[in-house]
Amino acid sequence: MSVADITRRDPVTLGPADTVERAAELLVQERALALPVVEASGKLVGTFGVDGLAKLLLPRAVTLDVGLEELTDLDFVADSLEELRERMGRVCEQPVKKYMDTETRRPLDPDSSFTEALFLLHRLGEDLPVVDPSTGKLVGMVSPWDVLSRLG
Repeated sequence: MSVADITRRDPVTLGPADTVERAAELLVQERALALPVVEASGKLVGTFGVDGLAKLLLPRAVTLDVGLEELTDLDFVADSLEELRERMGRVCEQPVKKYMDTETRRPLDPDSSFTEALFLLHRLGEDLPVVDPSTGKLVGMVSPWDVLSRLG
């Protein structure tokens, strides 16, 4: 079985100019871990996901990558829901191109194996874009749910 057999064709996508607020709405609506960001031509230019949104909403001190590998207790952060909403308010009208992940970690191609898809889903923990290697255009997405539905 190949990735082509489990790819969700015509997934919901974002354009680079779509707002962070629209991206958040679609992530919730689609129950997606990540959404592909595509140009008008259909070419994949990045992804925007729950992890990127969380990074925008968390206090900057806990999103720094310096010396926080073992950080597990955030009781010292006294954030309220109101403060999180304020942070969202500051970025909600910004375009996703400003925050999207442009280093899409090894998109799948339709001929990739089912095992490779399962491995990358495990390793990366987000929905994966499937891209035509000759054009760079988005073919679809593969999520953990797509894989699990084939196993049951």
